[in-house]
Amino acid sequence: MLDFPVSLALFDFLPVLLMGVALWYLARLVQAIEAPLHRLAWLGGLLIVAGGLSKATWKLLVAATGVDIGWLATALFPLMAPGFALLAVAIWGSARRIRGRRPLAGWRLALLMVTLAFAVAAIRHWLLDIPRGWFLPLLVLVSLGNLVTSIQLIGLAFHLRRRSIAMLFMVNLAMILALQPIAMSLPDTLAMHWFEQSLTSLGTGCFALAAYLLWRRPTDASGRPSTLARDPA
Repeated sequence: MLDFPVSLALFDFLPVLLMGVALWYLARLVQAIEAPLHRLAWLGGLLIVAGGLSKATWKLLVAATGVDIGWLATALFPLMAPGFALLAVAIWGSARRIRGRRPLAGWRLALLMVTLAFAVAAIRHWLLDIPRGWFLPLLVLVSLGNLVTSIQLIGLAFHLRRRSIAMLFMVNLAMILALQPIAMSLPDTLAMHWFEQSLTSLGTGCFALAAYLLWRRPTDASGRPSTLARDPA
């Protein structure tokens, strides 16, 4: 692995902080729109932030002391995978409520998704003895959960006629989709790591701002103005 300075390791905490802010407001939004799903949103948010903090802490320890605590690094996807699954279900159900549709059976759907992903991960890792066989199923669940969450939030913002909020969510989604091809096509240098983290921070910052503005947008279940939140964005 490329050596990186403490400054870069500290910079890794910025997207985690911004994501925490975003998830705070999204959980409050879900609680205001579809209260039965708010525990999914809160728990999902906690798992996502815990995964990000685990990986950032690992990098800081390696950079500052040379100590490599492997489980801190590998905890990222086992925490984020169920986190994004729970969040995606909560946001999807809330978006359905805003549109006047029947809400989802939240806990059942989330539990099914998480159980399936971890079952496949266990089979690949222990029964098929595939090296890091657990990684791909959890990566797929993280990617799908993140994608579904982003698409639902973009659609919800457009439904509420808040195009500027939708654009902020779209910037974050564009950063997510662009990072993997960029990482695969360019050399693994220190400058490249700074560039990747800058893009990640930009996207997450837009996501946090959009989540805050969407939470402030007052709306009732039919999309009409109400007192669910504070002021219009």
